Amino acid sequence: MSVNPPQDFVIVDPGYLGYLYLQWQPPLALENFKECTIEYELQYRNINSKRWKTIITKNLYYKDGFDLNQGIEAKIHTLLSRQCTNGSEVQSSWSEATYWTSEQGSLETKIQDMVCVYYNWQYLICSWKPGIGAHLDTNYTLFYWYEGLEHTSQCVDYIKSNGVNVGCTFPSLESSDYKDFFVCVNGSSESKPIRSSYFIFQLQNIVKPLPPDYLNLTVKNIFEINLKWSIPKGPIPAKCFIYEVVLTGDETSWMTTTTENEIHIPRTSNESQQLCFLIRSKVNIYCSEDGLWSEWSDEECWIVVMESNVSCVVYQWRRKVSKHLNQTQIS
Repeated sequence: MSVNPPQDFVIVDPGYLGYLYLQWQPPLALENFKECTIEYELQYRNINSKRWKTIITKNLYYKDGFDLNQGIEAKIHTLLSRQCTNGSEVQSSWSEATYWTSEQGSLETKIQDMVCVYYNWQYLICSWKPGIGAHLDTNYTLFYWYEGLEHTSQCVDYIKSNGVNVGCTFPSLESSDYKDFFVCVNGSSESKPIRSSYFIFQLQNIVKPLPPDYLNLTVKNIFEINLKWSIPKGPIPAKCFIYEVVLTGDETSWMTTTTENEIHIPRTSNESQQLCFLIRSKVNIYCSEDGLWSEWSDEECWIVVMESNVSCVVYQWRRKVSKHLNQTQIS
């Protein structure tokens, strides 16, 4: 028993900067398998990738995102269910397809050092450097698309350097989280063609939040230090943060991470005349696969002031914000 491979297997580019359609038609001579469930095993990858992605489907199409800086290859064959083949596995030969974008310009004309940051999960900024082989008359254009947009959009707010576009501040991006975000930066020059650059990322994985803006350090007694801080401002839920905390004494330093906004630390020595801590935040693994650390907060310090007289030594705790002593005594 044998079955034919799918017909007319092609990779179609609808113009979404890397979101491609893989589609095919049923195999010939299916009348002999009217009682059978027909399935297709699809494998695909970017040509430089070592790993194939595999999909089993009954549909006649599949959609996914690809890196258009490289070629794409895919193959598919027909599978017959064991129920109609006396328990044996029957599959066709492979049908294969490839896809390449039409490349113009040399690699040296592509932009360099593309960096995109989604600040505080609110606004996206991308920046780049001109290609090392690009002439002075070269300028760049950025296009983007994600599922939910009817068509690709062009940047309308460019960041410029000496009249050349070197970045883009994006408008408000609705319903853009947890899906592939496709970007293409191409260029134009009267001197030579410019090679396009393609990028794929997910916005929640490039978020850089704000640091906490209120820190409080309390020495409850000689044995315990309490550190507390505010949840960073903005739309990021409190449950999505992880914090990195650094506490320093006169000659010691201690660091930890936590998902809470308060920690208690046993005090190992009461000889420190100064205790300081600072903190930064990041989106944790429960809300994203990756992320960027915020800037460090201002430093919050407590200082022991010793006042000596004949009968005793008085310890006064004072607060120090951003390394400047606040003269208000803390009781």
